[in-house]
Amino acid sequence: MPDSFAKPLNIVIQDTCATSCPTENRKFCRLLRWTQILILGIFNICLRLKFVSALYSTKFPGFRSGHASGNTEKKPVDPSIWEQMGYLGSYLKPHKKILIFSLILSALSTALGMLQPWFAKILIDRVFLGHQPGILFPVLGVLILLLVVGFGVRVANRYLYTKYSARILFAMREDLFSHLQRIPLVYFSKNKIGDIYSRIASDMADIQALVTDIFPKYLFDFLTFIITAVILFWLNWEMTLMSLAILPFAVWVVQAIKPKLFALSEDLAKTNAGIAHFLFESLSNTAAIRAFGAENCENEKLSTKQSGILDLLLRFQVLGAVSGSVPMAFAIVNTLIVFGFGGMKVLEGNLTIGTLVAFSVYQGRVFGPLQGLLDGILSIQKSKVALKRVREILDISPSTNQTGDQVLSLELSAKDLAIEDLSFSYDGQTPVFKNLSFTIPHGKTTALAGESGIGKTTLCHLFMRLYAPDAGTITWGGKDIHSLDRNWFRTQMAMVSQETFLFHTSILENIRFFKPDADIETVKKAAKAAQIHEFIESLPKGYDTLVGDRGTRLCGGQKQRLSIARAILMDPKILILDEATAFLDKTAEEGIKQTLKDLMKNKTIILVSHRKTAISHAHHLVVLGNEGLIFQGRPQEFTHDA
Repeated sequence: MPDSFAKPLNIVIQDTCATSCPTENRKFCRLLRWTQILILGIFNICLRLKFVSALYSTKFPGFRSGHASGNTEKKPVDPSIWEQMGYLGSYLKPHKKILIFSLILSALSTALGMLQPWFAKILIDRVFLGHQPGILFPVLGVLILLLVVGFGVRVANRYLYTKYSARILFAMREDLFSHLQRIPLVYFSKNKIGDIYSRIASDMADIQALVTDIFPKYLFDFLTFIITAVILFWLNWEMTLMSLAILPFAVWVVQAIKPKLFALSEDLAKTNAGIAHFLFESLSNTAAIRAFGAENCENEKLSTKQSGILDLLLRFQVLGAVSGSVPMAFAIVNTLIVFGFGGMKVLEGNLTIGTLVAFSVYQGRVFGPLQGLLDGILSIQKSKVALKRVREILDISPSTNQTGDQVLSLELSAKDLAIEDLSFSYDGQTPVFKNLSFTIPHGKTTALAGESGIGKTTLCHLFMRLYAPDAGTITWGGKDIHSLDRNWFRTQMAMVSQETFLFHTSILENIRFFKPDADIETVKKAAKAAQIHEFIESLPKGYDTLVGDRGTRLCGGQKQRLSIARAILMDPKILILDEATAFLDKTAEEGIKQTLKDLMKNKTIILVSHRKTAISHAHHLVVLGNEGLIFQGRPQEFTHDA
């Protein structure tokens, strides 16, 4: 590829020099020729770094590329940063005009900065040494103007870029969070919650740094490097060539270190995610840890995990220091060249002092961007790993039980719930159910019984469409529940489990979580039905009382009553109570069940319980065992101990 581009460019420049360059303009021709060499050299370097190859690619990874799932290599693959930025294309496109304008401002800011040393050259050669005091104040005025305009351009550019890059990141985080709501629940059972949280928080922060800081700085440094190199060739092509002689060595060092940095970045991300999960898990179980006196054990575990990350961090920083030392060596060599070779040129009268000073200043402008480009390798590797980890979630196909194209009328909802040849497994290998069939009659209370771990809660989750069956169907009024509109279907069913979930907000907001527009009187009516209203009214702030993180300010029975009130407020056609009264005393349990019996007339209740009293009050009983269905019928007809 480089030859195919180099030959036409070479011919064009040779023809230009041959036909349009008189003797007095040979310096311009030499500049043009060396500019060609510089461009071709940079082009080859970019090819080597896999930048241009990505730009010439005809296919960027799409929003659902699936590359992550198809990779079977054990070693981490180091994708091009341009490939990763291409992945963000769908987010960048709506703001492309503003982003292009921002890039133009970056180029303008760079150009304005490049003019300042040139006017310093004019001051030295023409004012101080050339004795032309008349142009002193005009030159100083231009310099001040350049500084003011440059400052204004930089501030405006920073404002625009930060504003729109933040919008891009917000959209991406919202899409990631929304996608997590739609992927199969099996993903959450197979992955640590701390790792998932780390991808939303830490990894998204690294991506934000890439878009808002690293990428614009890289672009600015790259433009500065190119423009400065061209100016250096214009000032003195010989010193420039000598200065850039070390550049291939710098590129070689970066190429050798880059894959190692990527691998270490991925290991660091995984280790940090593991620590995040450990902290999340430990803090969530603080009471249990203290009850068993396991504080020291947990502290030792954290110390062990952090010692592992220290080793990775040290290796990462050492490699970064090696790559960062390259510009320092580059600067030392170039200082010797400028004051050695350039000083001889001045003494010989072949170079002005102003040109030497300007060359020295411009050369310093090369070191800064080069240092930034090489130092940024560390940050880019972290951002690439973050993008890769976020893409691994976005590439997961949404759950097949999230869609439906039929909305049934309310009359059709007054039908039996039928399970027909149902089979399900979490891992695709060990079946929880196999060819299970039974019917839950409409308008009745059906008790679901069986030994612990037999799959009663899993069956309730299948009723709620939280999972999709491997085979068989669950029908409502003869219609497969997965053919129903999901949002409509979820309004027809409510579930209260033994493990209640409450949010760190008020009692009022927790009760009307699924029905945020419910008025306070309707909420109180539901609370009275759940026999929690009097307790709430006894609190100083009543319904505005905060329940604490996960309801830690309430006891188990109070949390269950709030959950029951929340379900009653939904007024569902089918109510599932999965050990929902396990923390209540017998009197409270009987009171709530009597209330539900009145409220749920002509509606279906599915009751999962180990209590014989609960089962005996049901109209219909379904008993599950290791072999599947053991019994279904009236509770009085079941002769064995459920």
